[in-house]
Amino acid sequence: MKRKIYVVLGILAILGTAYGLMELFSQKEEEEKKVVAEVKRYVKTSQVAYTDIPTELSAFGRVNSALPLDITSEVSGRMLQGNVSLRAGQKFRKGAMLFRIDNTESRLRLQAAKSTFLKDVSMLLPDMKIDYAESFETWQNYFNALDVEKAIPELPKYKNNKEKTFLSTRNIYTSYYNIKSTEANLRKHNVYAPFSGTIAEVAMQIGSFVNPGSRVAKIIKTSTLELNVAVDPNDIKWVKEGASVAISTELGDMSWKGKVVRIGDILNSNTQALDVFVQVIPNENKVYEGMYLKATLPGSKINNAMEIPRAALVENKQVYTLKQDSLLAIKEVKVHKLNSETAIVSGLGTSEILISEPVIGAYEGMKLFKLDKNKKVEASRDSDSVAKK
Repeated sequence: MKRKIYVVLGILAILGTAYGLMELFSQKEEEEKKVVAEVKRYVKTSQVAYTDIPTELSAFGRVNSALPLDITSEVSGRMLQGNVSLRAGQKFRKGAMLFRIDNTESRLRLQAAKSTFLKDVSMLLPDMKIDYAESFETWQNYFNALDVEKAIPELPKYKNNKEKTFLSTRNIYTSYYNIKSTEANLRKHNVYAPFSGTIAEVAMQIGSFVNPGSRVAKIIKTSTLELNVAVDPNDIKWVKEGASVAISTELGDMSWKGKVVRIGDILNSNTQALDVFVQVIPNENKVYEGMYLKATLPGSKINNAMEIPRAALVENKQVYTLKQDSLLAIKEVKVHKLNSETAIVSGLGTSEILISEPVIGAYEGMKLFKLDKNKKVEASRDSDSVAKK
């Protein structure tokens, strides 16, 4: 009987201990919840203040020659060496012969045409002496000046329509202009550099046979370089032709000055942006075609505006403000310009307090507190106390 009593008492003791522990843990959880509930949430804020803000636009792009030129052959024949080694990267000066086309056949054809013309003019002279005595001496001197090895001289002027008809029936004008055409064609066998620069590409090698229209090489004028940057259509209104531009490498270790020379009005299908061309003004830092550079373009001044962190914007049209009673409010703003890190806005009262950081889970009337140096310390202590408890 005593044994049963001891068993019952033991069970009751165990149950009592378990119940006491449950009550103890429950009280601790309630205390922890109370402590957590007492933690205040602080946010970065700034007082709304307006001023005149000068804008600027940063964009990246590649350097290209302002004058790239494809060199094509206008005649057919075998390519021969000029005064310049026809290789990519080779520099040349204005007027240098880049290459030439074998002109043996064209030159002989020209000399044959001149010989025929010489004969035609000689056959004119007897009739000219009888019927056009006043022009005979002029044409006699012209005949003496003809040389198949030299360029054909200009035809003498006819004195009247009768003489003009006489010369036309003898095909003098037809023969003369055929020779002039052949001379012009012969000059196309020698290809000269129109400016000083560098050979960028070579499509045909010396010794190749080329036809009219064959692409031989690409040359670039390295003394005039342009930086082609892509600008969003929404920002193009800030860019002005003729504006001075600051140009630098990505790391900022080299810099140049530039000037906006052209603004494209056709949307680039690849970048969905407008092309802005900036002339690079050379200095002691060497600029090479193909360099990837940063351009900082000055824009117009925005009056009575405020520059805020871009992260403070909500859906690019609203911001959070803090009322005097520390309650969050959502306000519409006018966004003048979006930068990579900031936004320029207006539309708030100068007495309002802007929340200058994102607020997770924000809602109208949410209780928040301004963050300053003292509050940072207090918030840190509250966090430590919660961690210890």
